Amino acid sequence: MAQEPEEEVEKPEEEEVEKPDEEKVVEEGNWLPLESNPEICNEFGKRMGMGDDATFTDIYGIDEELLGFVPQPVHAVMLLFPSSPGIYKFKVKQQAKIAKNGQKLSDKLFYLHQHDDIGNACGTIACIHALANVGIKLKADGPLAKFIAETKGMDWSDRGWALLKAKDIQEVSEEVAESESNQTRTPKRHEKVEGHFIAFIHKDGNLYELDGCKRFPINHGKTTKQTFLKDCAKVIKECFMDQADGSIAFNMMALSGVQ
Repeated sequence: MAQEPEEEVEKPEEEEVEKPDEEKVVEEGNWLPLESNPEICNEFGKRMGMGDDATFTDIYGIDEELLGFVPQPVHAVMLLFPSSPGIYKFKVKQQAKIAKNGQKLSDKLFYLHQHDDIGNACGTIACIHALANVGIKLKADGPLAKFIAETKGMDWSDRGWALLKAKDIQEVSEEVAESESNQTRTPKRHEKVEGHFIAFIHKDGNLYELDGCKRFPINHGKTTKQTFLKDCAKVIKECFMDQADGSIAFNMMALSGVQ
């Protein structure tokens, strides 16, 4: 007996699955690194909404005589330091000690995490940490003031994810990273960068190290407006330069007030 043909059942249309847009992924992450250069940081700062009352300047060394050339008042210090085994080991011990003993942190700190997916954004994040924490005027309609307002209630991790999606900030950062003011070649998007950028700020009478790659800000103890730069130099020497296995690949800038 011949088998009757099976009734043909109309198959439902398959939902079209949206494939990841590779260009979009690259656009949201893998930021280009900013050069440790006052011209570059000033260009970024101005486009973020930094007013005329502040400027980034070079710090030529940690000796007291060289620190004397830095315009006052100093609101923040930016440090570019090399990736070295010694610094890494020091940071691991430092983090374990703080996790065990705790530390006092100001609730006024604007801190964000540098998620791996964002790429070489440490220079951008260091600039944001400096500009957002020191009380300088930011234009209300500028990208940074808007970002601070939008992420005010977020924790440091969510704020980092918000930066990953902040298209206006990324566009400025990318354009500045490829500026003609650069003194060195801009690394390619996926190129490994050996140095790391962080910021030091003065908040509520304490000196804070803000490194987006760390689990939390580091409170380095008491400071004043008058001693902040000198206190930063001491921390940089003891916690970075003395731990760097002899490397001298350091660069420093100050975010200073304009008289």
